[in-house]
Amino acid sequence: MKGDRYNQLSILKSGVTLTRQGFLINAVIFFCFFTLYYTFPFYVVKQAIPFANVRPIVQVVFYLVMAITLVLTIFVTNKINALRSIYTCSIGILAISLLLFSVPDDVVLKSTLIFSVGGFLAVGLLAFFTYFWRLTVPEERGRIGGLVAFVSLPFYFVSIVMAGNLDFLGVTVLSMVLSLGPLLVSLLRPSSVVLTRNSIERGNYPEKRTILLYSIPCALFFLINATFARNITVNTVRHVSSSMYLSLTLFQIIGAVFGAAVGGIIADFFGRRLSLAFSVTAYGISAAFAGLIQYYALYYFAYIVNGLSWGILLPLYSLVIWGDLANKENCAKMYSIGLITLSLTASIGFLIPTSGIPIIVTSLLICLLIFFSNVPIALAPELLSSDFRERIRLRLHLHAVRKIQKQQNQG
Repeated sequence: MKGDRYNQLSILKSGVTLTRQGFLINAVIFFCFFTLYYTFPFYVVKQAIPFANVRPIVQVVFYLVMAITLVLTIFVTNKINALRSIYTCSIGILAISLLLFSVPDDVVLKSTLIFSVGGFLAVGLLAFFTYFWRLTVPEERGRIGGLVAFVSLPFYFVSIVMAGNLDFLGVTVLSMVLSLGPLLVSLLRPSSVVLTRNSIERGNYPEKRTILLYSIPCALFFLINATFARNITVNTVRHVSSSMYLSLTLFQIIGAVFGAAVGGIIADFFGRRLSLAFSVTAYGISAAFAGLIQYYALYYFAYIVNGLSWGILLPLYSLVIWGDLANKENCAKMYSIGLITLSLTASIGFLIPTSGIPIIVTSLLICLLIFFSNVPIALAPELLSSDFRERIRLRLHLHAVRKIQKQQNQG
């Protein structure tokens, strides 16, 4: 009994029961697949495809392959073993990375291999999300997802910086290392963790209206992040020195890491709607400051707030919201909606030339889209049960009582 208690992960003493083993498994897989999602279509494609005019086409098709793969596998993922799918996809990405470095410099051949990675990555991400869902319950999902992102994001940002300074051999090796990560978690016996949590799985059968109301702000945020936000970044680079931009980026990273941890707590203690409304609004405010007000001090404020909101929204729209909308039968379907939205908006980002849009217009468009995204959030029902706050408060109270009793016994 004492060993079980020691092996439990308690986030801010709030009663989260996920074991340290289960948390480590989720953090490793999330970091590896999430980093591959951004590094492969950007940095591997940049090094593997020598023609600058062809790269955007390859990147667009990469994300379209992901979306198509998700549509094709959406109805069979629940019938296959999630862990085996994760391992298979990791092996597939590892093998293709090796082939990319060894095959002749043929654009068609290398593009085909890159598209294959998109297919494996789509299935791997969907399998991981379903595995994550089986380890969590609604009352804990926000804090667990936030802490997973909190631990993973620093390593993600380091990997992104590394990938931007590596040659073809370097980014290929980085991809192989990332693809090995999900395979290494097999040493932690992840199947045993799922078996210990199956008894507390809870079903959920949301209305189509609810799914739509949460899907709209998700799509708008991903679309902004893939298009207009890039224009804000380019404008900032033009107006500040390289050293200042480096410090701005560092502040943004710190804000994202902090936001991931705090956002999960807000989501579980105050509900999904409040955390979404707060983070989406903060994202719009940061965009307005960065684009409309050209003062150096406000740049720091804008980048900190932007990182904070991005850190909150990332785990919410990848791990938490779709899990709350899911049940055992439609879990893969719910998570695939978010992944398809993410993939399609990423492909749109390469198709829409935002560089020619004036920065003032860009900021106003972001603010307008953020305003529209808040409307469905206000109309959407809260995803957690009506008594979830009482449960958390009771757990906090019980933990405080046990702590006082322990101190009295020791005294």
